[in-house]
Amino acid sequence: MTQRASLAAVIFDFDGTLADTNIDFAEMRHRVVDHLRTWGLYQPGIEATCYILEIVDWGRQHLTDRPLELERYDREVQQLMEEVELVYTSRAQLFPGVAESLSRLAAAGIKIGIITRNCRRGVGSVLDRHPLPYDALITRDDLRNVKPHPEHLARALAELEVPPEHALMVGDHPTDIEVGQALGVRTCGVLTAQTTLQEFHDLGADFAFRDVPALVEFILDHKLL
Repeated sequence: MTQRASLAAVIFDFDGTLADTNIDFAEMRHRVVDHLRTWGLYQPGIEATCYILEIVDWGRQHLTDRPLELERYDREVQQLMEEVELVYTSRAQLFPGVAESLSRLAAAGIKIGIITRNCRRGVGSVLDRHPLPYDALITRDDLRNVKPHPEHLARALAELEVPPEHALMVGDHPTDIEVGQALGVRTCGVLTAQTTLQEFHDLGADFAFRDVPALVEFILDHKLL
């Protein structure tokens, strides 16, 4: 992290960064693709080329001139995704040291945001059992364009009232780095899921740490406030 601007806020991804949910995304993808087939919207190979929410949006684009059908399509697909998600989030745990680390950030005067492609009920099922301090939480239910679309992070920055140069975006996935870079926000990868240190380096992340507690220790030790 450079010294070009003091740090006023850290925005975290949720699943794979703060919480170990182990959601079966393969099952969710399978159900979404079956949903497209039911609606006659399936295109061979789409499941291999798109993220799950982007597959959902691909189907939406073919129903924009049929608003009543679009409403039903959305309702059905959101329900099936949520059903899968809640099975896993209802028993998920925070990664070790996350709650204490975010409490230390908050005590140091750093604002905390969470932006996630998870649904609000899923995140809530974890946070009800394992509370975390935060100042803004933006789930996929709260806006149309989720990360890596910049609207997701821009919404969090607006709620936190922090300009991009005073923020840090933290996550376990390439989309977390992409959304930060789109708005000129410094980025940090954590190695708590699938993305490797080399992959974060290749993506151009400003930093990478083994987990959130290691990042917070670095922030506080180097007085980046």
